[in-house]
Amino acid sequence: MIVYAEYVFLENFIMNYIILSLTGKFAKYPTKRTKLILASSLGALYAFIIFFPSLYFLFSILMKIACSMLIIILSFTPYRFKDFFRLMGIFYLITLVFGGAGFALFYFTSFNGIVSNGIFYMTNISIKNIFISCGIGYILIQFCWGYIQKQLSKEKILMNVRIKINDEIVDLKGIVDTGNSLTDPISKYPVIIVEYNAIKSLLPVELKDVFLNNHAFNFEQVVEQLVDSNWITRFRIIPYQALGTENGMLVGFKPDNVLIHDDKHNRDIKEIIVAIYHKKLSKTGDYMALLHPDII
Repeated sequence: MIVYAEYVFLENFIMNYIILSLTGKFAKYPTKRTKLILASSLGALYAFIIFFPSLYFLFSILMKIACSMLIIILSFTPYRFKDFFRLMGIFYLITLVFGGAGFALFYFTSFNGIVSNGIFYMTNISIKNIFISCGIGYILIQFCWGYIQKQLSKEKILMNVRIKINDEIVDLKGIVDTGNSLTDPISKYPVIIVEYNAIKSLLPVELKDVFLNNHAFNFEQVVEQLVDSNWITRFRIIPYQALGTENGMLVGFKPDNVLIHDDKHNRDIKEIIVAIYHKKLSKTGDYMALLHPDII
């Protein structure tokens, strides 16, 4: 069997580039094309090991994993371990799906090939078969990824929330909002946003009156109402920015604790701020709170 080095490099480069591009897409991790080209070239050169028996030590599992890690670092340069391992997981998932789709297609067609130290080399592969296997792999990934995201959204995004102040308790549904990055400017605690109607039983009469009388209330008025109340130590003002609102402000308070739980997990959080929103957060009423992703 004759193996042409330029074909080995080109085929591996194309597949590496496709897999790395999809890894960035599904991980929602932006990168530059030059990085993908560099990493794809490195992966393609790794296939040349078959031509150099003296480099046998590079065939080990540890070296293959190290090569994969280096490819991820070159492609995306992740700065956090969490992002790195997430990219690695997605990279291997896409690689396995593409490899399985390719082997399934080649199994049902006539092909020749050799296996050397865990690397499979095939001959007489048409461009048509390569694109068909890529298409099958992409469809499988899209289907599986969509299914996984739906399951996660059902099981983990909607959470039960219990907010406690003194002896008063409010139970409600909250949704994890990846767009909620609010923090208290003083304590740096994460902020969850809760509808006024869901939380009003916990609020003092003075604060209720302000909300009922004036939705676009004056914050000085709020402070004047609470200055003689023990609520003044709980009171917070949370600045925020949103579409159409550059310098918005929300009234917030420090609860005794917030319990976030589902069927499998419980989290009792004391270092947290609750911001009050006077409108409805969900048109269907499925949830009444936007949860900060860091607390989940």
